[in-house]
Amino acid sequence: MRSRAFWFLAVFLVQAAAGIYFLAPSVSFGDSGELIASVATLSIPHAPGYPLFCAAARVVSEVFPFGTWAWRVNLFSALCGAAAAALLFDAMTLFGLAALPALAGTFFLSACPIWLRSSLQAEVFSLHWLLAAACLWVVCRFRDRALDPGAMSLLGLCLGLGGANHQTLILAAPALLIAAALQSRPSRREALRGLFWLLAFAFLGLLAYAYLPVRSRAFPPLDWGHPSDWPRFVRVLLRRDFGTFSLTVEGPQAGRLMGILKQSWRYLGASYGAFGPVGCALALLGALVAALDRERRVRWTLPALLVLFAGPGFLWLGNPPFDAMTQGALDRFYPLSWMGAAFFIACGARFVVDSAAEPRLGLAIAWALACAPVISAAASFARWGQRMDLAAHDYGRNVLRTLPRGAALFMDGGDDTFFTLAYNQFALGRRPDVELHDRGGLVFRSIYGSDFRRLSKEEKEERRLQVEAAAAAVRPTYYSTLRDEILPGRLLLFEGALRRVGPEQPRGSAAKFESPLGPALWEAYPLRFLQDEARWYYRYRALVPFYPLMRALADADRGQSAAALLRLEEAMSMGPDVLWLPSAASQAAQWTGYLAAKGGDWRTAEAAYRSAERFEPGKPDVAMNIAVSVEKLGRREEAERLYSELLRVAPSAAAWHNLGAMYWAQGRWAEAAKAFNEAVILDPGNPRLARFRDDALSRARRGGER
Repeated sequence: MRSRAFWFLAVFLVQAAAGIYFLAPSVSFGDSGELIASVATLSIPHAPGYPLFCAAARVVSEVFPFGTWAWRVNLFSALCGAAAAALLFDAMTLFGLAALPALAGTFFLSACPIWLRSSLQAEVFSLHWLLAAACLWVVCRFRDRALDPGAMSLLGLCLGLGGANHQTLILAAPALLIAAALQSRPSRREALRGLFWLLAFAFLGLLAYAYLPVRSRAFPPLDWGHPSDWPRFVRVLLRRDFGTFSLTVEGPQAGRLMGILKQSWRYLGASYGAFGPVGCALALLGALVAALDRERRVRWTLPALLVLFAGPGFLWLGNPPFDAMTQGALDRFYPLSWMGAAFFIACGARFVVDSAAEPRLGLAIAWALACAPVISAAASFARWGQRMDLAAHDYGRNVLRTLPRGAALFMDGGDDTFFTLAYNQFALGRRPDVELHDRGGLVFRSIYGSDFRRLSKEEKEERRLQVEAAAAAVRPTYYSTLRDEILPGRLLLFEGALRRVGPEQPRGSAAKFESPLGPALWEAYPLRFLQDEARWYYRYRALVPFYPLMRALADADRGQSAAALLRLEEAMSMGPDVLWLPSAASQAAQWTGYLAAKGGDWRTAEAAYRSAERFEPGKPDVAMNIAVSVEKLGRREEAERLYSELLRVAPSAAAWHNLGAMYWAQGRWAEAAKAFNEAVILDPGNPRLARFRDDALSRARRGGER
């Protein structure tokens, strides 16, 4: 039998070779651009700052001083993922599992799409998994001596360093400590001594957070929360801008008891999607075998508790909502608990192999089980492969291509805009002439003043308008936004993917215009994106619809309504579950309908308003516009039905007025009077409605019905 060192090296090299070959060539969507820029400039990314990742990735990037910063940091992630797989494999062999079953357990995890994808781009998770695997290795290596000072010191250091990279490693700590205690059966004195060494070396590992105030005082390009003093440091460390126990600013959903059941089902579904039917069957079989194994039952508490605390326990604690955006963010958190599941998969594989009638048959089964996840990964390449993924790279370049020399860009939300531009400007040194500002004052150096974060919501908005209006007075100023009224009183001209601040807007005008550069920019933009990747990953499909949406608005402005509606359909097909898209596409369709109606093209207006209603159902103003369009096209019976349906669900003075006007045009005076009276009830201060009602009543009394 080959040595542990051989297998360890083999697993690492196979995983690393695959990672390097399929590595993302540049920046990716998500946090990738921010992390790369932070490594390149030794800056501070979003809370809690990820100091270990920034420092370790910088060291590795200096060791491999070739390629772009993006490629080097992506390489660091791939190497961490490979090392995590190798260390997990070695922990399984130390646990008492044979090499081939351990190989099956390792590959079912390290070849699943979530693991592969996060290991192929700049992300903190592969380093997170490496440190988690190191913790498992320590407990498996020392077994009944796991509470000895040496073992506890090493475990504490791994936990501390892990906490300085990704704080969710704390979820593994109960499983590690309970397993160590059960295996060692220490006296009280031994337990306290072990705990002391664990905490001492954990604190030593956590000292990596000293990176934050040290670098913040040097004012790096990215300086999230500026943790240069104790209050700001604690705010960043505890992630208070997100909510300490929340994944996002949206926070947990309500309903704790029902949430436990729903979150458990969510975890099981994600596990099935990662391991497939074969992996899940092996895991269940392995768990059953482990439960019946009296001699080693105590040892199996380690993977069992890891699955429980870091899997369902994590979801129970945060109780995150069930929208597509949150689901896309959650996927990368599961592999920590799946490390425990990998032990059970290996146990199940060992049972199957040992049950074979012939040794050769058992060996063949073992190799088949070890190769099965690799074959499955190759078949599902679209779910994780990023070798040709240039969508985020192109997006950042396209935004910079839009900006003239000396321009200022204000970004109204959108992490992918923030982070791809941070990568381009700070890691690659592109366009230093451009000023980049996020309107939250968190990512880039805030132009809104040192007290901005302490202001109320209303005060922040007032400060934004003052600062941005002043910038627009002296330099070309752009917004990345979907809001028309972001700078009141000024026109926002469409210019490719951005909006340029134009001249003053006449009061009461709803005009939108395209800059003369707009059509040329759309011809110059590279728009490379992968449909399969958009299908599988929310962050990817949440950005790419932005292109056809913005182009649709420009098409509508040029009077090309049919082209605009086709582009809106394209946008919706790219991201049907994207949270921001239905409302934005509906508003764009309504704008298209407004322009068509203004030009007297009621047929196109009806089509646009019906698209708006399909994109975002249940909007009374859209239903009203559909009814008006149908009425203008002469389909009065259908219009009457539409008005009546609208009034049943959302009564309004305007709808009653329109219905009354239609009855008036047909000489149906009694019905017109009734409709105008309902309008008066809803809008009693409108003398015009009362006048129409009285006139219709007078005509009805005179027998003026036609």
